[in-house]
Amino acid sequence: MRFLYYILLLFTITGYSQNIIIGDSQVAFLDIYVTKAQRVNSLWKPGITANDLTRMVQNYPLTTTVRNVIISIGTNDGYKGDVIALYRILKYRFPYAKFYVVPGSWNWGGLKKITLKDVNTYYMKHASQGAFIIPLAIGPGDPHRYKQSYVLIGSYLDEILTNN
Repeated sequence: MRFLYYILLLFTITGYSQNIIIGDSQVAFLDIYVTKAQRVNSLWKPGITANDLTRMVQNYPLTTTVRNVIISIGTNDGYKGDVIALYRILKYRFPYAKFYVVPGSWNWGGLKKITLKDVNTYYMKHASQGAFIIPLAIGPGDPHRYKQSYVLIGSYLDEILTNN
């Protein structure tokens, strides 16, 4: 068992690490513009909430080679999901990872009464769990189309991942 641990540690140190993107439907757009990371098909799905993502991560194997996890979540549960439970399992499944959260969208569909203040309050919960909050939000309006914010977020994250 100790031998396997050292092999996995060696892979991590020698660059076999990964940068992944997980979460809701915005993952498909982030995947286009973040060139230094890729989405994990079993950890993203349109319409999911933080609680759904927690269950999906629970079914994912322990992965020591993931160095950075980019997360898009919150929009579908009106920014009220259980962030503590999500990070408990994220930290267990990806023990060597840093977590980066992309603030979502508001002021559209069922989120017309959600304000930027509500969004920021929700993401502060992520920060309290050790995640780094990207200072660029997807922004107001329907996120299911091209938005300039995806380009900016992609460049920002690629810069972080290059220097990380």
